Amino acid sequence: MPRILLVDDSADFRKLLIHCITNIYGDVACVEYDPISQKLPGADFIWADFDLLILDYDLGLEGENGLDWMRHFNSIIGIPPVLMLTTVADAELSTRVLKAGAIDFMDKEDISTETIKTTLDAIFSLADKQQALIANQAESEKNIEAAPLPELLFQDEDDFFDISSDRLSSTYEQLEKFGLTVPGYEIIEEIGQGGMSTVLLARSIEDDNAVVLKIIFTKGHENPITLKGFVQEYALISYLNHPNVARIYERAFASNFAYIAMEHFPGGDLTQKLKKGIALERVIEYIYQICSGLSAVHELNIVHCDIKPGNILFRANDTLAITDFGAAKNLTNSADDITTHNYIIGTPYYMSPEQSAGMVFDHRSDLYSLGIMIFQMLTNKRPYNATSVTQLISMHTHAPIPKLPPKLIKYQPLIDGLLMKDPDERFQSARDVILGLDWIK
Repeated sequence: MPRILLVDDSADFRKLLIHCITNIYGDVACVEYDPISQKLPGADFIWADFDLLILDYDLGLEGENGLDWMRHFNSIIGIPPVLMLTTVADAELSTRVLKAGAIDFMDKEDISTETIKTTLDAIFSLADKQQALIANQAESEKNIEAAPLPELLFQDEDDFFDISSDRLSSTYEQLEKFGLTVPGYEIIEEIGQGGMSTVLLARSIEDDNAVVLKIIFTKGHENPITLKGFVQEYALISYLNHPNVARIYERAFASNFAYIAMEHFPGGDLTQKLKKGIALERVIEYIYQICSGLSAVHELNIVHCDIKPGNILFRANDTLAITDFGAAKNLTNSADDITTHNYIIGTPYYMSPEQSAGMVFDHRSDLYSLGIMIFQMLTNKRPYNATSVTQLISMHTHAPIPKLPPKLIKYQPLIDGLLMKDPDERFQSARDVILGLDWIK
């Protein structure tokens, strides 16, 4: 039976929320906590008695709020997951709440039986999966302590869902500071900063061609997951020669950093094109090209795991290629799969239900991400939006498949076939998507 500690300065609200929760679940035990009379829980508080802490942001205390309490809780071992409540629907505040360690965020004015159930179902489901992972790890590695809980490594620089706090400092600045050079290349400028690396525009001294260098320092930034993904990108696709997959020319390690030299795409990425709007005939052509590239990748038993507009790049002639395989899953050799080490890597707006839940997934997860992207290309808006990660994941899992506007209704079977919640009910391959698009045309 789940046990919830509810911290809110309003007795009426505490009772209302408890009434809603017990009506939904029946067997959930809720304990009220008044922050005004009971103050901040001390070191002797028994957190092990609770599976979830629902914490109000406005505690009714002068000079203190829920974020202050969370900073205190973060130093306590065994603190349960925290769901933060507030009366302010503020994206900036929700970002601060999530970065402080809350598992989710809810606006009090948006609370209803439906929103409570959706949010708590997702939290309880995630907790069950985390416990299963720990149990499996303990069973398979008797001499090793329980594995850490899964961590979502989100990769979307454009919104607050990118909650990583360990962004790399500018590699370009570090190269200049220490007088380092990349052998065989002349660096022109820094053109991007990603979750795993810094991206530089450079010129190959040998043939005078423009290339892109993805660089990560190997000293001072020794996150094993980051480095493993960086190395994996070259290993997976360096030998794949397909016009719709970005070419990688070289991987090497210098004294303090590693780098990958890859194809330069002066046409930018799909995110930039979406901001301007894309004509329907170009959307269809882009879908064909993306499916062609995905088909080649999937034939190698590789799942990209992070299909999104930022990873679709364009050449000067407007042909495109899929890039960034640092998060990819190798189905042939799962031992080298970075998602098997209790990490889930991806972008919440585009992640399939099975991927976001930490379940086993395959190439059909990429097809779901493709479906989200196609909907966005056709309508210039995302099909699912939310104010928190958990709510967004819940929408991918439970919300109805979005409908296209009437003028695009003939493409609805394509969206339906890609966004089915059950991967067995989706298109089963990128080639099937191409056949479906041919039939629609």
